[in-house]
Amino acid sequence: MAGVKGRSGGHNAKTIEELALAGTFRNDRHAGVRSPEPPMGVPEPPKALRGQARLEWDRMIGRLASSKTLSSVDDGALYQYCQLFSETEAITTTKRANAGSIRLLVRQLKGMDGTDGANLALVATELAKLRRLEMAYTTQIRLGRALQRVFLAEFGLTPASRGRVKLPEKPPEEDPFDAFEGAGGTH
Repeated sequence: MAGVKGRSGGHNAKTIEELALAGTFRNDRHAGVRSPEPPMGVPEPPKALRGQARLEWDRMIGRLASSKTLSSVDDGALYQYCQLFSETEAITTTKRANAGSIRLLVRQLKGMDGTDGANLALVATELAKLRRLEMAYTTQIRLGRALQRVFLAEFGLTPASRGRVKLPEKPPEEDPFDAFEGAGGTH
């Protein structure tokens, strides 16, 4: 719940406008305060992206631009999301290849008539190893997708998070913090 002390961690704090509309605006707490507005613009990846990661970067830039939420300071989070997307896709590809190996081993096992116990045990051991790998890949893919959903929610790109994205009606005409730029330090 917005504004519930100690429960939200401040992540869903009401804006000044929401406080005023709700009648909970207090001069001693809220006057002279405004929420930061990240600079609009296209971010650059902090490191080179290749393959699936680069393709997802370009798709995300398009999505965020269409949503009018693209900010030049989102580079780090976008980079991490795109790397995670690429890694999850690579694990998915490996899992598919592993499934093919399992099918091949099972066919070989079925075709072994009169095979001695040692060879049969070897095939069964390899099959068990591949099955364990398959389970590990499934877990990694699930975790990767869950973390991707967290990133997508951060960017307002899930159906549930989309309603929480608030855009200003118009950009501020003058930024009172401009006077501090070039003053030799940040706070």
